[in-house]
Amino acid sequence: MKCPKRMDHVFIILILLGVLIVSSSCCCSSKKCHCTHSIACHVMANCSEQNLKAVPKFDKNVTCIDLSGNNLEYISKQSFQGLKILHHLNLSYNTLKIVEEGAFRSLEKLTYLDISVNVNLGLAVLPNVTNGLNQTKIEVFKFEEISCPGGRSNVLRRHHLNNLNNTSLTELSIAGNRIEMFEPCVLYNLPKTIRKLSVANNRLIVGKYVLEYYSLVQLEILNASLRNRPAPFLESISSCYENPDPSSRHILDYNCHGNLSQSVWDEDPPRITISIPPKLHTVYVNSSKLYARVTSFGLKHNNLKRFYIQDNVIYSWFGPLHGVENVTVLDISKNFCSKLKKDIAKNLTGLLTLNVAHNALGPTFQWDITGKIFQNQRRLRFLDISYNRIQALPGAFMKNLINLVYLNVSNNLISEWNLKMRHMRKLTILDLSQNRLGSISKRSMRELDMLFGKGNLSIILKNNRLLCTCENLDFLEWMSINREHFMHHKTYTCLKTHQNTSNFDFKQLRKSVARLKTDCKSYTTIYIIVSVAVSSLFSLAVCIVVYRNRWKIRYLRYTLLQRNNGGYSRLQLTSADSFLYDAFVSYTSKDREFVTKEMIQKLEQMNGFRLLIRDRSFIPGESKSHQIVRSIQESRRAICVVSKKYLKSAWRDYELNMARVEGVEARKTLKYVILILLPEVYNGGYPKKISDFLKKNCFIEYPDDPAGYEEFWGNLCDVLHANNLE
Repeated sequence: MKCPKRMDHVFIILILLGVLIVSSSCCCSSKKCHCTHSIACHVMANCSEQNLKAVPKFDKNVTCIDLSGNNLEYISKQSFQGLKILHHLNLSYNTLKIVEEGAFRSLEKLTYLDISVNVNLGLAVLPNVTNGLNQTKIEVFKFEEISCPGGRSNVLRRHHLNNLNNTSLTELSIAGNRIEMFEPCVLYNLPKTIRKLSVANNRLIVGKYVLEYYSLVQLEILNASLRNRPAPFLESISSCYENPDPSSRHILDYNCHGNLSQSVWDEDPPRITISIPPKLHTVYVNSSKLYARVTSFGLKHNNLKRFYIQDNVIYSWFGPLHGVENVTVLDISKNFCSKLKKDIAKNLTGLLTLNVAHNALGPTFQWDITGKIFQNQRRLRFLDISYNRIQALPGAFMKNLINLVYLNVSNNLISEWNLKMRHMRKLTILDLSQNRLGSISKRSMRELDMLFGKGNLSIILKNNRLLCTCENLDFLEWMSINREHFMHHKTYTCLKTHQNTSNFDFKQLRKSVARLKTDCKSYTTIYIIVSVAVSSLFSLAVCIVVYRNRWKIRYLRYTLLQRNNGGYSRLQLTSADSFLYDAFVSYTSKDREFVTKEMIQKLEQMNGFRLLIRDRSFIPGESKSHQIVRSIQESRRAICVVSKKYLKSAWRDYELNMARVEGVEARKTLKYVILILLPEVYNGGYPKKISDFLKKNCFIEYPDDPAGYEEFWGNLCDVLHANNLE
């Protein structure tokens, strides 16, 4: 009968132990302690049953205490009395208002102290907090955001941190305290053992204090990022009353001992040389609202390896930079830079990672046809030039990047990929996403084939304007063969055009390519036939138009040359005095006697007409064709003595057609031309060559009976006397 009772007791004990374990894990899991010792850390943070106003009593053997996230308001000298082996204390995220002087003096083994995010403390409480810390083993001290988010700027003064002088501090964080300036010697008097310093999220302005960084000879990491970052609006105007700092009214003391003038101007070459801590290897100055341009400067003996200056306004990079051979990581993205000198990086020979994304360097990259910008970056492994408005990259732009592993050219405006890449044998990721690529050239495909065979190259082409057409079939087939090298290729889409095949699906790439190939073959013959037929018809139409307008084309060509050479300019008048001659006479050598005897006598001697006759007016040695056209333009009418030989002569045909074009184009009537038809022409029937003149009644028949000569010459004179050609 007693066994069941014993079992009940055991069961109850197990339940109680379980409750204790669960409650302990509830409190400790909410806020992880930084303690690394084997003894458990006493965590009293963010537990619903805790609402601490004062520090509770702890076992004297505790080594780590986390009181963050409670409502602690007061720390007295007795709060941690007797905790001789405590080495880790976290008091962040409370509502502390008072810390008595020397409250942490008795914590001989203390190595870590965090009083961050107690906005009511203010910088004025620092002398109380640090008092006695030189009697501890303090290594890490954090007092981030112990000032109200809103308010006027603060000055960090020497007396705030004087008590830290003789400590072995290795990490100090003073971020987010509205600090605008350091009193001289604040940094100079800090322990030389500091390896990590954070002044981030303050309002620092440039002052002489920057020369004091050099005195921190063991400093390895400097965080000066997020300068002038405004506090959230509601937090800035919320009620917050930090302890007043009477020292804020004192004038800064500029008497500082020690040689701090470590930055000098070199005369040859003319540049500023900056001294930095010799062991400093990482600097964060990102998101600090810097507005400047990079000019020529140098760094003295240094070990700087990582430099983060992204998200500022460093709008032009000229350089050159000196003393930067050890830098391996450089992030200058998001700087609105649009100007870059090609030798800016000539001394950055040790670079392994370079990020210049989110700038406007596309035009500069586009003109670097010799690859001068990256000529010395042979060790570079990671390069990000995304978001730079790049439209094209020259073939030799990256000719020296033989160790490149990752290349990001995404989110640009690239429509053609012609970059030479066969030397990039270690390349594993090529990100070309979010561009305007419709295809890749055959030369680039051959180079990428070589890289596929020598490594594990993967290409990203999503969100481009890929063409799924017959003209792009070679590229699509190549992509299908090497589809394992195209990351996320199933998400690719085709550019929507009337030529793209609507049923092409990258999820079934092989089948889609095979279907497109079949469709393209069926239309190839039709395309060839239609193309040849259209080309032939077009050529025939052009030939017909040219042949029909051959005389007009020759006439216009001559007049254009005449105008360009500053030659004869026709007067746009209708009076007889507007022309040098009354008529230009066109005839063959067979009819020369008719012209020189009959026409000269009847028209010039008897009626006073001025005739232009080539045998007496043409200038020897000058172009015959040019003289003909000029003579036609200088004459009020053109008279053609038409015989059978005239109709067969090439030059007379030229004169007749030039006169025809002159009449139609310049005189606006064909009656400008007068044909004298000899009996041998009209007795045998009117020829078709002059049918248009006959229709317009632009001819006179020379009679075969001498009785009609007088009437003929009278009619011809009447025609020549008439000013109106209509």
